[in-house]
Amino acid sequence: MELLQAALAERRRAASPRRTCGADGNTTRARRSVSLKEQLIGRGTIAGLTAISYLPEPLLLTIAKVWGAVGPLLQPARARLGRANLARVYEFRDNATPTSSALTRGTREMFEHHLRFYIESARAPRHARKIIATRVKLEDELAVAAAFSPAAGASIFLAAHFGAIELPGSILADRSGRTPMAPMEEISNEVLQAWMLRVRGAGLGLRIISAKGAAQVMSDELAVGGIVGMVGDRNIVGAGVPVKLFGQTAKLPIGPALLAVESGAKLYVAAVIREPRGAYTGYIREVVIPTDGDRMARTRATLAGIAAVFEELIVKAPEQWWTLFYPIWDDIRA
Repeated sequence: MELLQAALAERRRAASPRRTCGADGNTTRARRSVSLKEQLIGRGTIAGLTAISYLPEPLLLTIAKVWGAVGPLLQPARARLGRANLARVYEFRDNATPTSSALTRGTREMFEHHLRFYIESARAPRHARKIIATRVKLEDELAVAAAFSPAAGASIFLAAHFGAIELPGSILADRSGRTPMAPMEEISNEVLQAWMLRVRGAGLGLRIISAKGAAQVMSDELAVGGIVGMVGDRNIVGAGVPVKLFGQTAKLPIGPALLAVESGAKLYVAAVIREPRGAYTGYIREVVIPTDGDRMARTRATLAGIAAVFEELIVKAPEQWWTLFYPIWDDIRA
């Protein structure tokens, strides 16, 4: 029942009309004048992100390492939640209760890797393709070649908030010879939103679309054999669907699984994990979509398959999964 309710809720949100500029000239959320303050904040942020992309990488990694040490002290509530969630993943991986020292070390690494995500996001438009060409090793070249082949047809590539999340999409664009479509959550600052859409699209070889109304746009893209990328490990809107994740019940977004079942597209989970000395390793797994049962049963089974792949990949480097900073399981709250 909760699966059906979640599906209906997401469909209602997708069907809700976006407000536009009215006949009387009053501006709305879809189109409105940008205040001077918003322009200054947006342009200042853009300048900062651009400057970061020019700074030496060793300096930025040193800053991230320092943040790993001081971040838990400055954000104790966040550190406590992250530590509790990390303990669950460690226990699932090792089948043993983690030591306090291991959790302290892991929590510091979580803060470090979370900042590295922001650093990589700022640097990606200028540096992602060079990094892919020189520093990314693929676990299975043949599997990637088959999944990313221009002849592979309609495909959904799913990621978690994990590792170097900017790189899988760029690898997909380079290897497939096509332009993957990817939704991006809307930023409240419209100046920054427009810039992010532009640079992430051109810099990473993606077609970035707004998350609002994305379900229908992605369905249309898959219907003509296109490829789409999504993030699916954290339920941001809607009720979510219960699924076993690291041994306990969590709620994951229904969208990717439902889209795969309804479209008939292949479904993959991809991740790029940071390794020592600036190296990266890329992984890809296909999620089998059941053919038996009704739509809801198939969607639920597909979601369970997604969760199993998330578990397999995340245990390779749990400290790089920054969803741990957010509520995941009902028995571990902020």
